[in-house]
Amino acid sequence: MRALAIAALLSLIPAAAGAQRVLLRRPYAETYRLNYGFDHRSGSGCTDYACMGACYDGHTGSDFGTPLGTTVLAGADGRVIARNDGCANYGGLGNTCGGRCGNYVQLEHADGTRTIYCHMRNGSIRVNNGDTVTCGQPIGVSASSGNSTGPHLHLGWRPSASGASDDPFSGSCGGPISLWVEQRAYREAPSTSCRACTPSTEVCNGMDDDCDGRVDENAVAEICNGGDDDCDGRVDENATDEVCNGADDDCDGAADEDDVCEIRLLHWAPSAYASPTSTDVDGDGRADVCARGFSGVRCWPSVEGGWATDWPAVPWSDGTGWDDVTNFATIRMGDVDGDGLADVCARSDHGVVCARSNGAGFDEPTMWQAALSDDAGWNEPRYYTTIRLADVDGDGREDLCARGPEGFDCWSSDGAAFTTPIEGPRWSDEQGWGAARHYGTIRVADLDGDGRADVCARRVAGIRCHLAVDGGFGAPLDGPALGDDAGWGERSHWSTIRFPDVNADGRADLCARDAAGLFCHLGDGAGGFGERLDVAALADDMGWSDESNFATLRVGDLDGDGADDLCVRANMGMRCFAFDGAAFASLTGPAWSDDAGWTAARFHQTIRLVDVDGDGLADLCSRTATDWRCHASLGGGFAETPVLLDEMTDAGGWDAQRYWSTIQSASRTCHIVNESCNGRDDDCDGAIDEHAMQETCNGADDDCDGEVDEADACPPGVAPDAGVGPDGSTAPTMNPALGSLSGVCTCRAATPSGPSPAGLAWALLALVLWTRRR
Repeated sequence: MRALAIAALLSLIPAAAGAQRVLLRRPYAETYRLNYGFDHRSGSGCTDYACMGACYDGHTGSDFGTPLGTTVLAGADGRVIARNDGCANYGGLGNTCGGRCGNYVQLEHADGTRTIYCHMRNGSIRVNNGDTVTCGQPIGVSASSGNSTGPHLHLGWRPSASGASDDPFSGSCGGPISLWVEQRAYREAPSTSCRACTPSTEVCNGMDDDCDGRVDENAVAEICNGGDDDCDGRVDENATDEVCNGADDDCDGAADEDDVCEIRLLHWAPSAYASPTSTDVDGDGRADVCARGFSGVRCWPSVEGGWATDWPAVPWSDGTGWDDVTNFATIRMGDVDGDGLADVCARSDHGVVCARSNGAGFDEPTMWQAALSDDAGWNEPRYYTTIRLADVDGDGREDLCARGPEGFDCWSSDGAAFTTPIEGPRWSDEQGWGAARHYGTIRVADLDGDGRADVCARRVAGIRCHLAVDGGFGAPLDGPALGDDAGWGERSHWSTIRFPDVNADGRADLCARDAAGLFCHLGDGAGGFGERLDVAALADDMGWSDESNFATLRVGDLDGDGADDLCVRANMGMRCFAFDGAAFASLTGPAWSDDAGWTAARFHQTIRLVDVDGDGLADLCSRTATDWRCHASLGGGFAETPVLLDEMTDAGGWDAQRYWSTIQSASRTCHIVNESCNGRDDDCDGAIDEHAMQETCNGADDDCDGEVDEADACPPGVAPDAGVGPDGSTAPTMNPALGSLSGVCTCRAATPSGPSPAGLAWALLALVLWTRRR
């Protein structure tokens, strides 16, 4: 029968006469065997293509044992010439639905041959009459519809529209030519290869694109790319909130938009852009280390040779909602009540709360300013990341400052709350300050040496500063042109802006890194800046645009000369730079290298430059997987062996950002200056406002009675002479006897009646250190 059919086919000369013979692939992807083949016996009984009995009497097709739900694939390229849908999934013996074929698809191929795929599932037919299909394309799903006693796929083949059904398998009782691309051993499933297959990248389309006999085998996790990556028939179904990972997480066609990478950096590094002036919680002249763990904010006081047991935690715990980044990323430290002890403040959902240090622990937190609440919109990064503690009115108490929708404002501290509002620059959202490349550059520093914190930030055209004046801030002063069109919109540049005092004149300078390297502009004491001074060639093309490098720039006095030095992590370890008045000298620090794992943010973002032992020299500290460690500064290098604190470990959960990013440890580079009538111990001798002198016409309170230029100190028509220093002394204000010292100047509150023993001890230590450095 088969030989006759083939001969008849070859003798036909219809439209398909010149077409190449079409061969078939198996009509499913799995390896299910042939159950019942074509019956080649003309009489009763049956004989299959191999003259065996895997058939039944009168069977005119090939039945494959496909379970219910198997995807049925086109055996070759073709056109849909008939289809039927709507039959029940289980028909039964003798069921006539669909002409006994149930739900089916019939294809005509290029050579005029036809194939029919029977007994498919109701509603599963994926093609319509007239559709063109390709070899291996899904056309339906198997079931047991029509004349069927169980789930299987019946494949029928005919040589032409009028030709009788025949067997595609070749064999002793079949025919000399197989109509399969690759017929395999008896009853085994034929191959899945299509003869016309041109290899291409496998995609999720129900086809064997790479011609390896498998369909959709390279399913991967779904990403936002307009495709079906996981082969589930859906496109971009796993859209999530955008995060900083170089991918399009929210499937909007853009990657890392909406400042997500910039905000991540601000969340990681609050101690870099909002560095505390001090974390000395017990007033002993050593910088302590504090951080928020699971139970709240804990502090470990620095002592001789290490750290003491931690204080009871300020109860800002995970369980009370402080694991929310809009809260824990706002933790700030500073002396808010003017007692010489570092306090801790943060933004809760209801406003800014502070816990004051009493020298042996923290008092209960209380509300200090309710204006910065969630209800008022302060849970947005463009607002809460700008929170600063800074003494803007020069009263010795750090005030609260932050940028809101309308601009930058401060609230002065009265020692128990942030009360009186102080209007600052109108850096509003409307004027473009809602972009991280601008609000992320807000810095507070004393530019003019008057003891008040001034404010600077980078706008589109470059740096703009405002000096703190009585009752507010002065007119805008434009600084270096670090503009957007000069590349300063890149976070690897704008995030490095710092305002240290690198030349020890008591006035803040500007340092930052651009594509060419690290540089500084010396401040002129009036809010302006001088020419660029190159520090080091930390250039983009040398790899310094890596976040694990540029984001580690730290400031502190390494050698006790009263000037801030700069340290940053290179791939091989720490490098530091100190200004000698003309150029910056380099020295090498601890080998916190890439190979040692320091590319991880949980390590490199915790680097601090801080005086932990009270010797006036800033030490290099950081968190590792197993401890908090500090390498003591030796003035021209660092101790090889670190001092260790067995806390803040990965094993203890501190590898979580909500903990390590809150680490606070800082010490101020302190200048001893002449005593002024201001209620503070300026010259660190333990006495306040001593040496009151006769009032002089200089705009200062020389006799310390709270009044300025009273009792006819200024004759009619004579303007105050600011060149005459406070207390009748002559400007400049630096004490020529003590010079400029750093770190050791920890002036605690003392009584006006005379110096305290502690004050005398610190003053003596200051003098000894200064003499040694001279």
